[in-house]
Amino acid sequence: MTTTPATSPQTSTTAKKLTVHKVLEQIKQEGARYIFGSSAAADSPITAALLKSSDHKDKSLSFVGGLGELSAIFMANGYAQATGLPAVMNISAGQAALKILPAVYAASRDQVPLVILADQEDSHILNDESMLVTDFISYMRPVAKWTAEANTAKEVCRLIRRAFHEAFSAPKGPVVLSLPLNLLLSTAATDTILPPVISPLAGADDSFIQKVAKELMECSSPVIIAGNEVSQYKARNEVVMLAETIGCPVYSESLPVGVNFPNRHPQFAGVLPLNGQEACQKLKHHDAFLLLGVQTRLPSRQEEPSLVPDHGVVIQINMDPHLGGKTLRSNMSANANIAESLAKLRADIQLAADKPWLNSANARANQTVQDIRAERTLKDDSLIYSGPDEACSLNWLLKLLDGVRPAKSIVVSDLVNKDVKPFELVGFESGSSYFSTTSGISGWASGASLGINWASGDIPVICLTSDESLLDNLQALWTAAHYKLNLKFVVCKSSGVANLNLQPSAPARKPPRWKLTNPEIDLVAVAKGYGISGSKVERFNYLELELAKLFASDGPMLCEISLNVDEINQS
Repeated sequence: MTTTPATSPQTSTTAKKLTVHKVLEQIKQEGARYIFGSSAAADSPITAALLKSSDHKDKSLSFVGGLGELSAIFMANGYAQATGLPAVMNISAGQAALKILPAVYAASRDQVPLVILADQEDSHILNDESMLVTDFISYMRPVAKWTAEANTAKEVCRLIRRAFHEAFSAPKGPVVLSLPLNLLLSTAATDTILPPVISPLAGADDSFIQKVAKELMECSSPVIIAGNEVSQYKARNEVVMLAETIGCPVYSESLPVGVNFPNRHPQFAGVLPLNGQEACQKLKHHDAFLLLGVQTRLPSRQEEPSLVPDHGVVIQINMDPHLGGKTLRSNMSANANIAESLAKLRADIQLAADKPWLNSANARANQTVQDIRAERTLKDDSLIYSGPDEACSLNWLLKLLDGVRPAKSIVVSDLVNKDVKPFELVGFESGSSYFSTTSGISGWASGASLGINWASGDIPVICLTSDESLLDNLQALWTAAHYKLNLKFVVCKSSGVANLNLQPSAPARKPPRWKLTNPEIDLVAVAKGYGISGSKVERFNYLELELAKLFASDGPMLCEISLNVDEINQS
């Protein structure tokens, strides 16, 4: 009697296929639904094989193309950030690697898992300085989390499995795999590898939780700083419940990339300033600091103090094992699942709480709510209402946008301003209603909003960006029009006089800037050239009406709004 040998549980049956077909099988097994790329990527064996496959026809694995590489990879970035699913990018051989460097840097800063498969020229001419030979690995190594180049066809699927593993291991980030064309088009047998079932990171151990509970119950003025890992790993609800239990204020770390804490919650105290001196001033009255997934490590300038004041106990809980006690003062630190740890912590506090402590916590909660309400009222009262014939105020632009946008809509922003923060002025409750970046890369919002719109379906996505930033990625307009995305570009026009992107760590004295007026740039006319209708707002009197028009119908639209530059430069 003959028997059929058992197949290894870790591999599928080996078959003689082109390696590129095995690549597509491996990508599907990793859970990816799309491969992003540019029109040039159609020359790639990977993209070409996908477009001819049944997978593309039945949409089990589809190709999504942008006008250029930068727009396409920002789209992949936004898709991964919005869904948490694998985002694969295919780039063709040659100088495409140089084009995507800013987006790879942004993904690294924001800890977004991207798997970039880069075509490489045939391996037998790599050392001959052929026209399209590019040293991808040297270019990408400083900004990517992991890089590799395949040397044999047999190892290609194993390297793709490694790429996904590296991209999704904490801290998440972009990885780059260079694949020579002759390997992709070979018929060498290579095995696809089934991804393992991975046990998630557990909560902190009981001893640590008990010590943290004791510290928080003995202090008089605790404070929570909700970091970007809170939104990235979906721990927001647990932060809310813990804050309500101990009655303390909650700050978001500087430059939140998502909804780290519902910003209309009565205990939300705001976004911490980028300036270390100002951040310490806000935190100086507290004696216990619970830092949850905070990715900020250093002050932006040498003369500034660290994020956390020198007094009181500092407690850190992070998913990224590299963060605990690395550059912030820390008395207690755990590398653990934030949501599970907070659930255990809240349970321990509730079990240990007696009546005097509960009364104290309730009094603290009431005082916290009153203080935050008073500060919000003071800010609102200090806002100067723009005259009807004046240029628009950034404050009032954000407030009116919040009033007219649909209840179910998503804001994607790369605006950065010292005093006017989109995350504070626009209401965000759900975890998928706001996305941003810590990278300061121009063109990020217009590109990422494409991928976020792709992930959100019919829900309108608002790209809140500046004229300077949009000019760095005008390709996004074509992609939005091509796919008829329900994407609304709200462009804050300062004509280059006021930088609305991330300010570098430089002396406080503002350098001279020149206006983008010679020639004048008409973004509405540019959008029309890409097939997108738009409007201009130069006077505050017309702002609310034009913003409302954005949402009167589906599809991409653009509104260019001239801002009060003097107001921005004073901040």
